[in-house]
Amino acid sequence: MFEKRRISASKCNLVSSSDFNSCIDSHDYGCQPQGNVYLSGVPSCKQLGLVLPDGLLQDILSFCDGVTLAKLVQTCREFYVIGHQPELWRDLVLIDSQDHALVNVGDCWKDTYILQQKLQCEHRSHKPMKIPGFFSDHFYQTHLCRSFVIPNEWLTVENGTVDRIEGISIQEFLENYEIPNQPVVLAGACKNWKAMNWKYKEYLLQALQMEKKRSLRATSGAASFASYFTVESYLDYCQSNQLEEAPLYLFDREALLDGPLREDYFPHLQRDCPYFDPSRTKENTHDLLQLLGENRRPDHSWLIIGPQRSGSSFHIDPNATHAWNATIVGRKRWLFYPPGQTPPGIHPSSDGDDVIMPISVGEWLTKYWDAHVERCQTLPLTEQPIECTVQAGDIVFVPHGWWHSVLNLDAPYNIAITHNYVSKSNLSNVLRFFESKQSQISGCRDRPGVALQPEEIGAEFQKGLRQHYPTWLQQAQQTGKWTCKAWEDKKTEKASNQKNIKKWESGRKKKRSRKENNGSSVLAKSKQQE
Repeated sequence: MFEKRRISASKCNLVSSSDFNSCIDSHDYGCQPQGNVYLSGVPSCKQLGLVLPDGLLQDILSFCDGVTLAKLVQTCREFYVIGHQPELWRDLVLIDSQDHALVNVGDCWKDTYILQQKLQCEHRSHKPMKIPGFFSDHFYQTHLCRSFVIPNEWLTVENGTVDRIEGISIQEFLENYEIPNQPVVLAGACKNWKAMNWKYKEYLLQALQMEKKRSLRATSGAASFASYFTVESYLDYCQSNQLEEAPLYLFDREALLDGPLREDYFPHLQRDCPYFDPSRTKENTHDLLQLLGENRRPDHSWLIIGPQRSGSSFHIDPNATHAWNATIVGRKRWLFYPPGQTPPGIHPSSDGDDVIMPISVGEWLTKYWDAHVERCQTLPLTEQPIECTVQAGDIVFVPHGWWHSVLNLDAPYNIAITHNYVSKSNLSNVLRFFESKQSQISGCRDRPGVALQPEEIGAEFQKGLRQHYPTWLQQAQQTGKWTCKAWEDKKTEKASNQKNIKKWESGRKKKRSRKENNGSSVLAKSKQQE
């Protein structure tokens, strides 16, 4: 018997964009905003930067190998600063480690590169020098995006507009949240899981049984390659001195499939969260894709680890699935946009195959927060974005079709478990997605011969439903249209987009001109999810 208790909802102190305009420390190499050149009294040391844009200079240096880059940084003060951008050395490391996991991680990416080369000489850790006279909006903006001050208002779970519920039955969860397709924080739902011991590094290392034997996959929207770490080396990376603007974020799809980590959470999930128990499908309609078989279904569960200020840029979860996300270590700030309401700065193509967006959560916060606040204040209540902070022990329900972004708030690292699923409430949209959005189906393409491929999955899924849940299949097929505004039939997409733009513009309290900086956007076919 569950005793439902509403802890908080609809209470949020919105921070302002100025809260993100200060850094926790100065730039490691002394870079200042370009405008400071007129007030500092120090002449600019930049020469090439007067001819070529700073971003282009960094792109040119990205073609150098490690030896060449190490020589270039010794030639002049300008190259010293540009050539020590952590992204340059990170990419050199990732290029050289595609066939093995990183075991030794230094205090910064340059140190890691040198350790990787196994040079037969004494090596001292790199110590940055602050260079006088280096002014650049481009490099200072990058520094701001990776070291902005996290607002104090975000550090408390009471500051949010997402329902926060403690104790809820299967029926209450379905009727109040899953079927209406509304996010909710299930407060303390996983606080008694054995997985809460993962906050102890030694326990986590022992549970994974992998120290130097098994690798975990980490990615970044700004990195050219995926990377592989041992869990020990990744935790060391989280504590390194020079993290990138978009840090590598560990999303491993295999660590929770079996073994000690699964035993640390799955039996507890079945006990404490019966609405997410895949063995009770007839009662909670949960996890219908298990009909395909564990290896044949798309990827669906992940171990997630990330350093402070890492996170997931705005995305909609794959394959029209719902998701739950259990916070095990640290705190997270979640931002949600309802289906049909695209966040500012996010530009999906008309067919949804591609998205142009800022490369990091930090860039979105520093550039588009004012527009976000404006929508919170002017849009109709049902179309407004909502947000919340969760702490270790909380579970977030992420309904299908909602845009969402997540920021990790605590140092040195944050850990979560996430699982994507299909239930009766989103079945009709999943079937339609498998039929009409095959180019966007994810979680299976890199496992040919094992996982069902996009052109197969729809028919196989219907076959399993027809055998086990024929009534649910029939009801879903009779729907005949999208029931979530995140997806629309082609004939109505254009009209709907124009309608949404006009509605937002008419609801604004005042028009404002805003210069958009397009220099740091990324075209993403598939994005990190959380």
